[in-house]
Amino acid sequence: MELSLLISAVIFVATYAAIISGRVQRSVAAMVGAVLMVVAGLYFGFYTEAEVIEEAIDWNTIGLLLGMMLIVGVLEDTGLFETLSVGVAKLSKGRYFYMLVLFGLLTAVSSTTVDNVTTILLVTPITLSICSELGVDPRPILLVEVLFSNIGGVATLVGDPPNVMISGADPSYLGVPAGGFSYMDFICNLAPTVIVCVVSSVIAFKFLFAEKAQRENSKIRQKSLESLLERDPTNEVKDWTLLKKSLSVLFFVILLFVVHHELGLMPASVALIGAALILLLTRPDVERIVSRVKWTTLLFFAGLFVIVHGVSETGLLTEVASVVMNLTSESLLLSALAILFVAAFGSAIVDNIPFTAVMIKVVGGMSNQIGIESGIFWWALALGAGFGGNGTYIGSSAGVIAVKISEDHGSSISFKYWLKYGAVIMLITAGVAALMLTLQITTTSDIPLLPG
Repeated sequence: MELSLLISAVIFVATYAAIISGRVQRSVAAMVGAVLMVVAGLYFGFYTEAEVIEEAIDWNTIGLLLGMMLIVGVLEDTGLFETLSVGVAKLSKGRYFYMLVLFGLLTAVSSTTVDNVTTILLVTPITLSICSELGVDPRPILLVEVLFSNIGGVATLVGDPPNVMISGADPSYLGVPAGGFSYMDFICNLAPTVIVCVVSSVIAFKFLFAEKAQRENSKIRQKSLESLLERDPTNEVKDWTLLKKSLSVLFFVILLFVVHHELGLMPASVALIGAALILLLTRPDVERIVSRVKWTTLLFFAGLFVIVHGVSETGLLTEVASVVMNLTSESLLLSALAILFVAAFGSAIVDNIPFTAVMIKVVGGMSNQIGIESGIFWWALALGAGFGGNGTYIGSSAGVIAVKISEDHGSSISFKYWLKYGAVIMLITAGVAALMLTLQITTTSDIPLLPG
């Protein structure tokens, strides 16, 4: 083994170990790892300073996240999510299982438009407040919200961080269209599988939480419930003018996402156009909105991109791709299923964002080796990373955030508690995804709107 490959592998493993341990803030770990990788690259000749800016960092991903964060930062001041949450609580009429499912569906749908991390940040505090008011256990509802946000986010380009990263995959990889995958590529290839997985999960929740729902129904404070049912959701809106302007911009951005390929726009350009437009129309306190941007998340992504590019330049990830292809005998079906389940189980152990950063290079290498112009590998990766993040709460950023918020409110969700339900949903959804992928690959007829 070449020394450069060994050094890059050590830096890579050490960085990921620091991220997984949680002892070092993950953005700090990523940035330190990135600096070490560049220094090693300069010394051994597999990295240049220019590469960091021009090739390593995926500016499309960074720009897309920044633009959407600014848009959501303005939406926070409208009261939109408070309105939706109160409406959902009223619709459930205080019945615990209906509340659990409806809040889950709210986050699933919201996560198709706003990324799942932001959705959880906005919805979970309101959920905790409503559960506290009614005197019921918020943990199952919070858990279902995260599970559904991760499932729903898989359906669109902007819904899940791994999807954002996959959308910017290098077009030199077979199966990746020029300019990357479009917004409609994600919807057409992933949304049908997501819908089936949502339905399957609701059925599973009926069995998993049947007894719990009965117990919680008997605990509900009737006076608080009556008060909640009398509340008008529209009274939760803080500023109607701001809401109308913000929603108009959001719908415009979604429309641009749908046609961005035809217009020759990158997803980042669409998000940044939307951010500029919403700031211009609403004239908010810009410093306050900018302070809501998750800068540490952007630094985390930038650091990961630099690390993974360095490892890729040494040839390590190409070797990994070759090993996987040999194990699957270069079969399209076996390779796709291998990607799906490796991504699912890997994302349950490691946060699905850094895991996806590595898998993009591996999948790209596999695509080129098998020599078939098919997007199936990329959809397998998106499904595996998205659904696998539900296996444990460290599997997705949304899970980590929800657990932290629950701890702050005295309703801690333990690792064991999460595993009891999250692992079941992960296996069910990964199984559904495997079935859909298998049908697409093995059938001789055209199946509309299935992954492929």
